[in-house]
Order: sequence, then structure tokens, then C-alpha cells
Amino acid sequence: MIKKCIYLLLSLFFATGSLFAQSNKSLAEAERYFGIKSYEAALAKYQEAIQAGEKDPMVHYRAGVCYQKSPELTEQIKAIPYFEYAVANGKSIPTTLHYDLGDLYLKDENVPKALESFTRFRQLSNKADKKAIAQADDAIRTCSNAMALMSVPRDFKVNYFNSMINTQYTEYNPVVSADESVMAYTALRPNTGKTRTGDKFIEELYISYNNNGSWTEPKQIPLAHNYNVGTAGISADGQKMIVFMGGATDPGGLYQITKTGDTWSKASLLTPNINTPKYLESTASITPDGKTIYFASDRLGGQGGLDIYRTTLQANGSWTAPVNLGAPVNTKADEDAPFIHPDQKTLFFTSNGHNSMGGRDIFMSKLVGEKWSSPENMGYPVNTTANDNYFTLIADGTRAYFSSDRKGGHGGQDIYYLDMPASSADIPLTMIKGKILNAETGKPMPTKIYLIDNSTGKKLDFVYDPDPKTGNYLVILPPSKNYDMVIESEGFLPYTLNINIPNQTYFYELYQMINLRTIKQFDVVVGQEVEVKNAFYDTDQDVKADLRKTHEAKLVQGGNVDVYDLMLDLMASGDKEGIDYLTDLIQMKNPIEDVNFNEKENSRIEVASRTYYYDESDESKFEQKKIDGKTIFSLPTFSFSEEAKKQKENAVKKSTFDKASLTKFVKIYFDAGKSDLKAQYNTQLDAVLAELSKFPDLGVEISGFASAEGSEELNREISNKRAIAVLDYFNHKGVVRRRIVAKGYGASQTTATASKEEGRRVEVRVVDLNALVEKK
Repeated sequence: MIKKCIYLLLSLFFATGSLFAQSNKSLAEAERYFGIKSYEAALAKYQEAIQAGEKDPMVHYRAGVCYQKSPELTEQIKAIPYFEYAVANGKSIPTTLHYDLGDLYLKDENVPKALESFTRFRQLSNKADKKAIAQADDAIRTCSNAMALMSVPRDFKVNYFNSMINTQYTEYNPVVSADESVMAYTALRPNTGKTRTGDKFIEELYISYNNNGSWTEPKQIPLAHNYNVGTAGISADGQKMIVFMGGATDPGGLYQITKTGDTWSKASLLTPNINTPKYLESTASITPDGKTIYFASDRLGGQGGLDIYRTTLQANGSWTAPVNLGAPVNTKADEDAPFIHPDQKTLFFTSNGHNSMGGRDIFMSKLVGEKWSSPENMGYPVNTTANDNYFTLIADGTRAYFSSDRKGGHGGQDIYYLDMPASSADIPLTMIKGKILNAETGKPMPTKIYLIDNSTGKKLDFVYDPDPKTGNYLVILPPSKNYDMVIESEGFLPYTLNINIPNQTYFYELYQMINLRTIKQFDVVVGQEVEVKNAFYDTDQDVKADLRKTHEAKLVQGGNVDVYDLMLDLMASGDKEGIDYLTDLIQMKNPIEDVNFNEKENSRIEVASRTYYYDESDESKFEQKKIDGKTIFSLPTFSFSEEAKKQKENAVKKSTFDKASLTKFVKIYFDAGKSDLKAQYNTQLDAVLAELSKFPDLGVEISGFASAEGSEELNREISNKRAIAVLDYFNHKGVVRRRIVAKGYGASQTTATASKEEGRRVEVRVVDLNALVEKK
């Protein structure tokens, strides 16, 4: 029995000795790795030593530091039990451990414990160390902010994007177009040797499109650059993206890329006055009218750290020197990621100053007159005790996007979106989503839209460039304003549409289709037709009802509502109306591509058109527009509402004239191979002119013919010339081309059997113009 006990004791002694030896070896390797800041390798060895029985508080402390150095918040908070052990058992641990432990408690949303640790840090700090005392006071104040904000959570529903957007890596800074049709973001991806940097991860740009409430699979935007890149902002229409680009010695600046169809241009300078050679310009936001850019920079002369600046486009095309927004927006801390809402009065930004509840928080400030209001913390759960940043709100105020490294993510920062409370949707803006097409080809053409605010004395407001591949454009306008849209489309004369924005108190969405058609007489363009179709709502109530339905559809189609369970509940209750409504939501389409612009099928479509004949539009009748340093001669302004009302009235209006006038008929004969109008017919043609002068509703129809002996092409040519000769007679006598219908028919079947002289004729008859319009 004694031998057996001695054997067990010896075995235990040798086993313990082996563990101690292993512990000492692991600890030696851990210290070596820790000394060269290879924390991941050091952590593995510290864990081996601890598992072998190492009790030294400093070993536990350093193992915690290895976790703390991780870029992932979920890894960082794993340091807590190691730090707790060191605090409980150590006598010579650094005082700063209490601060570090408090910081980890805060990130883990254990605010009471964080407050306790920060308070202990302050008590143990040397009273003469003013920096440490200030640091402790700031941390204690942050805990107080967090407790206050978390005790009264805001009415926000924060949603996590699925794994198609968020991955095990970092995704951040989502930039979203005003209509929520496009989202781009920055993603950290493993470096596979694509760049000259030695970083383990590199930044890439990704883009996704909103397809009836569901986001498409993200695609990478190829941007040739050897160093850091990232999303920095996007224009309201999603056509222009602001990107961040850094360099080997350059902290980084702001550039722009432009979208054409599905492709993006090479990066070019955003403006010549934003970037500085030695300082950082990180993010930016541009107003929908393109006239003001807000951006973040740490240049000299700021309040401290990153500050938010503003630059404005001047009438001469240059940009003003950047102006620091100053207090109360900027602080001695960092203010970054400005986003100016399309209302141009609401600014969102990120800051680790103000009344932050931990890390970086999202704040909002309102422009009241010429001053910015005191920034308001967006509150919990938008903000957490982690880093919450890069906030963007769509134009109607119903949904926002941001990124955060809060607990529960896939890894690093992730992208979130939140559904705003109903009160946030009362943003009095009008968003026009339109498309301009050539009616003859059904295709877009190169176009520029000049927007002029009539209240400012015809001053240029902004120039829009519709997508040349789709013809799509997006314009956001404030209420109670009157604008002229001067539109230049290739192959057409410039024309002007007047837009009167009502003084509404709600968000208003208008879909618009513009079709352009040339008017030709004998292959010569003599005018153009502009047809505008608007899909809009008639009343405030209709607007709110349809907007609510649109947003509910997004929730259903985006997977935010359990449609299956909801449908089962409706079926169980026999709620047929509810079932029909849910079905409508599932099938509802909203983008401009899916709007039915057929006014016979869609009662919400209102149509107005205007026909311009160039012979009625001499230079004195053109409107001169001073735009962008040049004068544009535009066809007379087309007011949609007035024209639509007029055309509705004219739809039931009957022509007034003497019915006997329609019997006026002249037959004119020509010599063989000739198209000269003989003077002997002047008297008969003047009699037709007399009828036209008496009755404005009448016009003249001119039909040219040729004898049958020539080729088809020759006959068509000579019949055209004969018809033109008669047309010119009327035109020179003051009959405008809109009252003339003329065509050459060549050798018709009737002329083929008639005499040669009969074939060489032009027929002139008086017609009812309104009847011709109805036939069209």
C-alpha cells in the first residue's frame, strides 16, 4: 500500500514538473511574441501556459491585452475575464487596466460595470496627472450618457442585412441614392497581392441595386488604385459617386466617378479646392442641386481632429474656399461622415465627441436660418456603446442605412438599416423620377437638363445629366417653388417645361415620361412634338395612403415581415380584403421602369403634349435663357398643368366653320417631268386661302401624284416636288405648316389607269384640323 502511494506521488510530481516545463516554455515564447507585438501568436502561447496552471496575474493581463488588440469587437470583449482575474489577484498591475477593463465593459454594453471600473481608475490615478483625470471624467460622462439614452430607447427598428451583404469581414459606409435604388459600400477583403501595400486586408467598393424591395447580389466596382479606396458619398440620383483614395504618402482625398448604364468612369477630381496634400479628407455629401458639398477634413485651422466643412458652387462655376461649420457641430474630438439630407436642412454626422454613449455615435443637426442647432444624439438603438457611423437617410425619411461594429454582427463592422417612425416621413419634398426617350426609336439620347429657380430671377440652379443608356433622371425639389426645366436633347431644339411645386407638408413622388418626336414634311424636319406623361396623386390623402402602401410593400418584399405566417392568419380569420391587400404588396412595383405610362390602362396618368412648328417660332418668339455662361434659345415654355387642362377642354371642343368650306377642292396639273406651279391656278388657290383666313379650325391637305411611266423612285420624287411647290405657295402666303398636310404619292393605282396628264396632278382640299387630330 505504501509503495502504491509513493508511486502515485512520484507520478504526480513528474506530471506537474512536465506541466511546469511546458508552461515555462509556452510563457517564454508568449513573452517573445508579445514583445514584438505579434499578439495573435502570443495569445496562443499564453493560453497554453494558463491551461497548464499558470496563475501569474501579469500573464492573464497580457493574454487579455492580446484579445484587446484584435480589430473585432467580439474578440476584444473576450479579454474581460482575463482582466478581471488580473484585477482580483494582482498587486502591481498597471492602473490603466481599470480604464481598459471599463472600456471593454462599455463595449459589451455592461454600463454599470464600466462606470465602476472608470471610477476606480480615477481614484487610483495621480491627482497631478490631469490627462488621466480628464480621460476618466470623459469616460464616466460617456457612461452617464449611455445609461440615460439606453433607459429611454427610441422608436427605431434596427435591421441586420443578410449574409449576401454582410460577411465575416468588414463592410462599412453604405451610401444610398435618394430613392433607395442604389447602395454602394466599402468592404475589407483579404489581400491577394492586388496592391503594393503589405496589409492583410484591402478595401474594395461594392454596389447593389434595389429590385422591387430586394437587394441584388453585390458586384465589385473596379477602381484602379494601389492604396486605400472607399465609398465617401453618392449623389441623390445615384449617377455620381464620391470615393476616397489614399496614397503611399498621402493621407487621402476625395474624387468622383460617374455612372453610364452599368459602368463607372475612372476617378477624377471632385473639385479643385477640397483636397490638401498633407491632410485627410475622408467623406463627403453633396446636395441634390449639386451646389453644396459637405466634407470631413483634419486640415489646419479646425476645432480639433476631423471637422466638417462646406464649399458652395458660385455663379461663375468656381467653388468657394471651404468653410468650417464651427461650433456647435464641430468639437475638439472627431466629426466625420457628414450626410446632408435632400431637404438641405438636416445634417447627420459621426462623432466621438458631444454626448457620445461610447465609441463613435451618430448625431443630427438642423439648419435654422443661418445657424446649425445643437447636435442631437440619435439615441439607442441607433447608437450603442460600440462604434456606429456613416448614416444616410433616404429622401422620404422612412429608411436609413448605417454601419456598426456592435455585438451580434458577422465580423468587424456590418451594415444595418432601420425603419424610421411615421413622423419622420413628413418631409415636404418632391422627388421627380423621369425618363426621356426618342418616341420614334424608343431609345434615350444624350440630354442635359438645366434647372432654373424662377424666384431667383432666372438664375442657374443646377445641371442634370440623365443616364445616356437609360434616359433616367432624378430631381428633388423643395415645396412652394416654381422652376423651369430647360431640356437639350440631341437632334431636337431646346424646350422648357415649367414645374410648379405646391406648398405641401408631405413627401411627394412624381414619375414622369417625356417622349420627343420630330415632325417632318418630305423628309425635312419642320417641327417637334413634346409629350409629357405624369404619374402622380391627386390629393394629400391619396399621397399618404399610396406612400404607406409602397413602404409596406418594401417591408414585405424585403423579408422584414413573415409573409407566410401573416397570410395564414388572414386566411384563418377569413379576411379576404386583407389577403387581397397583402397580395398587392407582394406584387407591387415602384421603380420608373415598371410604371405603366399607358393612360388608357392607368388612371393615375395625366398626359399633355405640345407641338412646335419651327416656322411659327422665329427668333423673336424663342425664349433666351442665360445658363452656365451661355445663352440658350428655348422654344416657348410648356406648362404641363395648363396644357393638360387645355387639352382636356379641347377634347370635347368642336370645330366652328361653314360646312360648305369643306367642299373647296382644286386640281392642279403639271407638265411632264416638271414641278413648276403655273400662275393660272393662283385664283383657285387664293379662294382656298380665303376660307382658311375666315376659319382657324380649317387646314389644307395637299396630295401630289405622278404619271406611271417612270420608275417608282423617280415618280415619288417628282410627286413630292409638285406637292412642295403648292405647299410653298400657301406657306409664303402666311399659312403656317401646322395647318398644312402634304404628301407625295408617286404613281397611284388610279393614275396608272388614267391619262398621263391626269397622273401629273396635285389635289388640294380644305380639311377640318380637329378631325384630323382625333383620327391620330
